[in-house]
Amino acid sequence: MDETEWDIQEVKRLKKKQLIQCNFGMLFLFLLFAYYVKTGGTFLAFLILCCVFFWIMAAHTLYTLKTGKMIGTKTNRLVQAFDRDHRGERRWKRKTMTEAVIISMISVIFTVLLFMINFDSVKLDFPSDTFPLIGGWLGFNIGEIVRMNNL
Repeated sequence: MDETEWDIQEVKRLKKKQLIQCNFGMLFLFLLFAYYVKTGGTFLAFLILCCVFFWIMAAHTLYTLKTGKMIGTKTNRLVQAFDRDHRGERRWKRKTMTEAVIISMISVIFTVLLFMINFDSVKLDFPSDTFPLIGGWLGFNIGEIVRMNNL
């Protein structure tokens, strides 16, 4: 599909729908984290879950980069296809490569942390440990809204 064939209003609607889906997912993860901390979950188990999550994200990004196939909901696939057409194949590939490298580096760092941290001295504290998550969530939403408005 050429860039001129995309209805920008429809793409904006799909991006808003995708943002709402991501926000529900983040809300679920936030509530799950709060429940986990309130029930006395350990930092080691939390770090292992984060490590597995990042390795899955890295594998997904590498798969998309290698095959060019998009995985996800119908909305997600349509938005990714628009981004690929809108940016051009070369810029899309460069962006996806950058994502793959960054997510892979984060995965390696989390894996190294598993072997380096003394987990007996680290405790999870509910209110203060959620501020970085909330900050990232707000930053993600602001960035997506700005990108939607720039279409």
